[in-house]
Amino acid sequence: MRRSKADAEQTRRNILDAAERLFCTRGIAQTTLEQIAREAGATRGAIYWHFKDKTDVLSAIYERYEDPQLCRIETAAAGELPDDPLDVLELTGSDYLQTIESNPVQQRLHLILISGTPNDGTAHWRESKNADIYRLLLRLMERAHAEGSLNDALTPQEAAIAQMVFMNGLIGEWHRSGQAFSLHKTGTKLLRHLIGSMRRRPAPETPPDAPPAPERPKA
Repeated sequence: MRRSKADAEQTRRNILDAAERLFCTRGIAQTTLEQIAREAGATRGAIYWHFKDKTDVLSAIYERYEDPQLCRIETAAAGELPDDPLDVLELTGSDYLQTIESNPVQQRLHLILISGTPNDGTAHWRESKNADIYRLLLRLMERAHAEGSLNDALTPQEAAIAQMVFMNGLIGEWHRSGQAFSLHKTGTKLLRHLIGSMRRRPAPETPPDAPPAPERPKA
């Protein structure tokens, strides 16, 4: 019985490994469950024993990899960290860029998620994941706004959108360019500038003994 359970778990891992490879090389829309089964050396019945559709497969791939940076943002958004929210965003963003650059598995996962199309059967799932991340960033930006660290020129919604556009665009361009630049080094520098623009500028202090400003002559 134990052997049978272990065999079933190994088959499931083989299926997910095969799906990762095919989703990454062929795209989600061009990959069928039958192709995944052949790539994994499994039967069609084994696929449907473990997964009901491609969305189920994609969700299982996503859940294989824990994202510590996302967990830290979630903790900070809930107010469970004393750190400044924008400091948390800058640090976790830099760490995530380093993870993507150094970890081929995370690279494949990101490529899979951005390779989806509206008719590939997984659009609703991908949209829901994207919305989850947006809501998490929005909560963090709302905390920054409430604590007075967010620039008054930005709403929390605008700041959250800017962060999502920046990270997705940067990593996407890194892939498209054939990794022509250092994602971590260049990305961290640009991220620092972005977060810096989001910070509230302190009002200039006037020394207590400073003379009053001269009055302008009346016209």
